[in-house]
Amino acid sequence: MCAIDRGRSVATTMGFTAVDGLPMGTRTGALDPGVIVYLLQHERMDPEAIEQVIYQRSGLLGVSGISSDMRALLASNAPSAKEAVDLFVYRIGRELGSLAAALRGLDALVFTAGIGEHAPEIRARACREAHWLGVTLDEQANAKGGPRISSSGSAVSAWVIPTDENLMIARHTRHLLDRERSR
Repeated sequence: MCAIDRGRSVATTMGFTAVDGLPMGTRTGALDPGVIVYLLQHERMDPEAIEQVIYQRSGLLGVSGISSDMRALLASNAPSAKEAVDLFVYRIGRELGSLAAALRGLDALVFTAGIGEHAPEIRARACREAHWLGVTLDEQANAKGGPRISSSGSAVSAWVIPTDENLMIARHTRHLLDRERSR
């Protein structure tokens, strides 16, 4: 998640790596450093094994034991799938509070990328959690995928904006190449 002010990132849930912040499909998200010490001392894991756990066996997969795919978790009746989804939504709300504080309020809440674009249940739950910030969800607009999913009277608008990371990478690469040619 990222707090953006006038087109500039002012805070993010990521840290030294993208493993920090929200739990992802297979990555832990925020992790107490004491866990690493515990794994080293008590589980006798070596750094490579710990890295494997942090990057490939944690997150939604690690909590659910079922899948790293939010669609599969939402479709499952397993209690562990519900626990993984609940944790994800809780962490969105918690991180959103932090990012809103960094911005001193919100103008808009934007959902993008895989889960943000394709999981209306997660968007709905996140918006309900953000009601205290002024977000009021339009359930029908959310079910249709937006683009605006907040009600007309919402103090903070909520949006679903598709992302095209490959296009953005291509544009930035083109810009850099054009700049180099003009030197």
